[in-house]
Formats: sequence, C-alpha cells, structure tokens
Amino acid sequence: MKLLSAAFALTIFAGSAVLAGSALAEERNDSPQALACMKKYGFTLEQWRAYQVPASKAGPYRLCRDSGGRADAGKVKAKCLAQAGVTAAQWNAMKASESQGMAYKGCMAENGINVTVRRRNGSSF
Repeated sequence: MKLLSAAFALTIFAGSAVLAGSALAEERNDSPQALACMKKYGFTLEQWRAYQVPASKAGPYRLCRDSGGRADAGKVKAKCLAQAGVTAAQWNAMKASESQGMAYKGCMAENGINVTVRRRNGSSF
C-alpha cells in the first residue's frame, strides 16, 4: 500500500512539474499589451486562466500579445510559415515537424516577434 501511495504521489508531482514548466514558458498574460489583445479578441483574463478561450481566439491572441500589437503581425506569420514550408492549416492542426517549428520561430524572431512554439506532446521551445 505504501508503494502504491508513493507511486501516486510521484505521478501527481511529475504532472505538476510538467504543467508548471509549460505555463512558465508562455509570455505574461496580465501585461497591458496582453489585456488589450484579450479585449480585441473578446475574452477576459479570468476566461483565459480558466481555459475557456477557444483555439480560434487563442492563436490570434498569442500573436497579438507576442508581437506587441504590430499591425503587420499576421503578414509576418504567413511569411514565416511559408518560409518554414508549412501551411496555416497544418500549423493550426499541429502537423508541422519540429524543424519547421524551429524555422518558423527563427523567422519570427528575425522580424522582432518572439513566439513560443508548442510540440505535439505539449512541451514548448
């Protein structure tokens, strides 16, 4: 019984570490820029923290937040996806390879936009 309890506690701890690590990888969501982007896409910080924001709003919100509200962020994203050899549909469905993700992130950084790229397993780089 003690062994089972220890395994259960280890599973909970390991799960917490994974969740904390991925949450820390994301940009701040309470900055004035982030809050302005939330308003632009029609949701609140409370909804964001409660995971109540659909993916159709979360993606554009992150781009708005990470780009500092640049008006050309969508064009930069499209250019970088094309340069990485992946379509927007493939990107949104998480069908891009890790090398495509790295190429996209590098292109965005070259254009002054720091993004977090998520792997299929939930981790990010």
